[in-house]
Amino acid sequence: MAHTLATEAIRVTRAGFERYVRAQVARHFATARLAPAAEAGAAWDRSIPTLCVANHTNWWDGFLAFLVGRDLGLTNHVLMDAVQLERYPAFKLVGAVPLRRDPFRAAHQDLLSAQARLAPGAALWMFPQGARRPQGERPSSLARGAAEIAVRHGAPLRICAVAFRYVYLGEQLPEAFAWMGRPWVLEPGRYSHRRALMPLLERDLLDAVDALDVALRAERLGAFRTLVEGRLSINKRMDRFRHAVGLLRGRFEPRNG
Repeated sequence: MAHTLATEAIRVTRAGFERYVRAQVARHFATARLAPAAEAGAAWDRSIPTLCVANHTNWWDGFLAFLVGRDLGLTNHVLMDAVQLERYPAFKLVGAVPLRRDPFRAAHQDLLSAQARLAPGAALWMFPQGARRPQGERPSSLARGAAEIAVRHGAPLRICAVAFRYVYLGEQLPEAFAWMGRPWVLEPGRYSHRRALMPLLERDLLDAVDALDVALRAERLGAFRTLVEGRLSINKRMDRFRHAVGLLRGRFEPRNG
């Protein structure tokens, strides 16, 4: 009975957190969008746990990671600096996992604990840049914790690089974008050491960041679908009212040209 109540409390807490995240994103962005890989969505095999490796440029990254994971029907766990998590312990209730930076033994222990979250239907999010970096800086010199976890997992593990960007594209508010690289499954024993796997993770993340940047520079948004609809620009709110009272004819276009 106690276990059932605890499980239900976690479910309710995470559902409430999802509503909160969606409300915050809708308030501060025109849209939040995801360009999924071909294997995403209904075709995603949730029996294999997922390790998501993402760039880290913004305060919003953890929130957007949460939305991407929920869109895939996954339970999210996000590795978070232990000092910050102690300041905001409520995040533990919605999947944040502590990572101590020093000493090395403590960091290693925390990585092994995080590895235990890799269960069917779950996604573990890691930001191997280690700290927030400028958006124009391409990911490099990544920490090897993600490769360590992957090599030690000992069972099939899906690996997926995800890139995040926050830009203005003609609207009053910025827009949040996530780009999923092509996921692949790491079979047990394929790599004997993290040094062998790490270059692949770095390549995947760089490829995802570059693909997202190319799409945004050209404003090619056809590959994206909307995770959250945010606030319309002031002129579009005015246009919607004028359409409603018959002062404007034709189809209402919610976006600026």
